[in-house]
Amino acid sequence: MKYTAFASLCFLWSFMCAPSVAQRSVRDSSLFSPHIHIQGGGGAALGDLGDRFGSGGAFGAGFHVKFRSGWFAGMNANFGFGYSVEEEGMLSNLLTPNGQLIDNEGQVALLTISGRCGLFTIDGGKLLPIAGKNPNSGILILGGVGSLHHRIHFENTENPITQLDQPYLSGYDRLTWGVAVKEFVGYWHMSDNGLVNWFGGLEFWQARTWPQRLMNFDTQQVDEGPRNDRLFSLQVGWVFHIYKRSSSVEHWY
Repeated sequence: MKYTAFASLCFLWSFMCAPSVAQRSVRDSSLFSPHIHIQGGGGAALGDLGDRFGSGGAFGAGFHVKFRSGWFAGMNANFGFGYSVEEEGMLSNLLTPNGQLIDNEGQVALLTISGRCGLFTIDGGKLLPIAGKNPNSGILILGGVGSLHHRIHFENTENPITQLDQPYLSGYDRLTWGVAVKEFVGYWHMSDNGLVNWFGGLEFWQARTWPQRLMNFDTQQVDEGPRNDRLFSLQVGWVFHIYKRSSSVEHWY
């Protein structure tokens, strides 16, 4: 996931450095606007994933193009983190009779367990301007198709725990992967001065996923698949448009 996130950010940065396109005032007419965005929020897991994860946070970034017709197209990477884990039998074979986990030094381990996921999509959608308002702002409806993967993350702040390092970690992390779709509906805002550009709304993910591990070491069972995993979240984002306004002084956004 770390390498994928780094590659995504490098890809987005290359578009930031691309030549800008001269445009008229945002209020004059609907504009052609390539842009990158960052977004964040929080949500909860549903469906089969809701049996494993609870609520958590989300962070993402993407590159989209808004056409003069109001249509959107682009790609997006979204990462979920800090989800509470509700997996039955988690680490049951490593716990003492009183429910404690012991590290390599014989101490009670200070272990944080959380759910993580990554969604990568190709997106398309439409901006619906509000009559009489800025034609570049309004209700935004987006859909996307791509892949979703999720796993359980273990973070130990003290001494190492051999059973939770590779090659044993794969027997506990419940890695799952599959195909996914997403829907977003919210409000999109482009300010006339080009300085305040944001969006906010609700995002929904649905995925058909399959377990990627041969067996869970703690329960001595194999996860069944396919699974019907779903998530929803409230997302707020900031937008950086790749154009410059036509004026005596050039401004980049």
